[in-house]
Amino acid sequence: MTKAPKGVHGYTDAHKKRQLLKTILFFLLPAAIFLIGYLTTGTKKNYFTIIAVVGCLPACKELVNVLMFWKRVSIPGSLYRKLAAHMEGKEGMETAYELVLTTYEKSYPIAALAVKGNEIAGYAGAAETYGWKEAEKHIHKILGQNGISQTKVHIFTDLTQFLECIDTLAAGKKEEIFFKPDERYPGLSREQVIREIILALSI
Repeated sequence: MTKAPKGVHGYTDAHKKRQLLKTILFFLLPAAIFLIGYLTTGTKKNYFTIIAVVGCLPACKELVNVLMFWKRVSIPGSLYRKLAAHMEGKEGMETAYELVLTTYEKSYPIAALAVKGNEIAGYAGAAETYGWKEAEKHIHKILGQNGISQTKVHIFTDLTQFLECIDTLAAGKKEEIFFKPDERYPGLSREQVIREIILALSI
């Protein structure tokens, strides 16, 4: 199965399939151990049963991941192509797709994200009532905790407004911002480090 890395188009569908396959395999292993114990001893009361029960714990963890992604799907190809036409290949701009930003309170699905200079723009495609201001504050706070200051985070629910923002960012001159390379991300630019930190916040 082709592995689509986090942050690229198609990640959600590919990740969901991988997690489902892993979950099935993780449940089959303790089931096989249980059957071996039962068939060789003729009873459930054996060490094989204990091992099988303990072995179900990793499988249950994988099942939780499957359930978290079950109703999520990758963004349609037509929308991705429209987004990519404005976002990809722009000098100094880093992009990511199909993120699910996690906080202590809730998760925020973000279809597309662009980073250039101090500007971070995301497209959610969801109702304003979802609480995107809190998501913006969360990103800003986490970046600050990681030594990335003075960022401006805007998450749009209107596609036209988002694309207009992206076009403005792409046309603008890249700011000269002091950046001390992060030893956790050797060789990456400031925009690339911001992208990696936000990816780390996403499932």
